[in-house]
Amino acid sequence: MLIKLLNTFLVIITISLINITNSNAAELSIFASWETIKELNQSIKKLDKESNEIDNDFNELNTDLQLKTFLRSNLSRYEFKKIKSIVSTYNEDTSKINELLILNAKKHNGILIERKKLLEIKRVFYNWLIPYINIDFKKDYLEYIRRDAELFKKQNIVSVNIEVKKEILDKKVTRIESEIIKHKEYIKDSIKKIIESRLDLKIKNLSENETFKVLNEKSKIKVLDKTIRKIKIKLKNLENSRILSVTWSIDSTNISVSNNKIDTYRIAVNKLEEFQKSLIK
Repeated sequence: MLIKLLNTFLVIITISLINITNSNAAELSIFASWETIKELNQSIKKLDKESNEIDNDFNELNTDLQLKTFLRSNLSRYEFKKIKSIVSTYNEDTSKINELLILNAKKHNGILIERKKLLEIKRVFYNWLIPYINIDFKKDYLEYIRRDAELFKKQNIVSVNIEVKKEILDKKVTRIESEIIKHKEYIKDSIKKIIESRLDLKIKNLSENETFKVLNEKSKIKVLDKTIRKIKIKLKNLENSRILSVTWSIDSTNISVSNNKIDTYRIAVNKLEEFQKSLIK
């Protein structure tokens, strides 16, 4: 009778999990990579909801307590300890393989081996329990195994899908953020070159201005000192204003404009000081 029971539940588990062993994370990653960030977010939310529903089903199945109802009433203390050891080993082995499976899924590697191992762990677990099962509950026990295997299959597929899509989403977001930073740096460098070019032109015009040219070296330096001081005062006021804006979370657009002005004044100070130094003989 026990051998017949063993063969029956092996068929149930194998049939219930045949689809899960044929699923591949690498294939999922290819299709998921075609999704937009918005589509990935929506898909993950949908999968999270499905995962919660499966968890609720597992709770309803009440795995540990329900299993106890199938056990023989005349179990010895030694047999209870043995069952406890079997359950502990099953949980530990399942946890380890699941971690490896998720890790490989995130790397878009094949996960067929891990899924087969999980199937084997579950087969061994129910095989070990058979000697302790009350044969009068055979049908209920087999139905329990069928339901457990079904939920296990769903949970495994959904959890892998979630992890794979989250990994792809993170990479897409990181890549976009990187592109935005590069774009900002390019714009900043371009603006800096334009500002420098315009300031070089203004300094050139100043140096060629007849009124400035007739001044002696000391007077020229004095004029530049006065201009530099004025710019530095404006620069200091802008820097203080920016600190207040950041502290009080003022509109980021105003902060950005302020930053551009600060950069312009800093470049102006450097250019004028360089020009001033060039006048000292």
